[in-house]
Amino acid sequence: GVAAGKAAGMEVVAVPSLPKQSHLFSEADEVINSLLDLRPEKWGLPTFEDWIESTLPMEPWYLGGPVIKGFGRGSKVLGIPTANLSTDGFSDVLAEHPSGVYFGWAGLSDRGAAYKMVMSVGWNPYFDNAEKTIEPWLLHEFEEDFYGEELRLIIVGYVRPEANFPSLEELIARIHEDRRIAEKALDSVRYSDHKYDPRLKK
Repeated sequence: GVAAGKAAGMEVVAVPSLPKQSHLFSEADEVINSLLDLRPEKWGLPTFEDWIESTLPMEPWYLGGPVIKGFGRGSKVLGIPTANLSTDGFSDVLAEHPSGVYFGWAGLSDRGAAYKMVMSVGWNPYFDNAEKTIEPWLLHEFEEDFYGEELRLIIVGYVRPEANFPSLEELIARIHEDRRIAEKALDSVRYSDHKYDPRLKK
């Protein structure tokens, strides 16, 4: 399809249907992770009006399960303590949502509070994971680890596609920018009411 489009003199945006296949579409003018990342203004078309404060609102979706030990990179390498979830049982949900950075609200077992969170879903290109992972970062200072506690997530918006970075420092800087964007967005009326969702406490 890409070759035919280029042969016809068209500008082509490719969306690979399989992960880690971008190199097969080098003839395209742009390769994007999903249609969430399409920016029509780059092609002389009207801008989408859905985006709010650098975020894209979406129909809420839910994940939950016990917090598991991940690769140990979050705290030790990045200085960013993530609360990892197993992908077991979520294959259908993850297939519906492309890899990228999302945000929303989190609840932990019987703590009763709703915490802001920003979450990476994907293969973490910088570390070249072999498996897709779910890595939420709860934007709260906890005094202790909570491995094994039941974590419930409501995902309400999208920030950006997953991306590779030339250095660890640039990756860390981008993650902190994702946090800034998510924290600000979650204070807005568009997203803040979701913290009262009863599924965060069940």
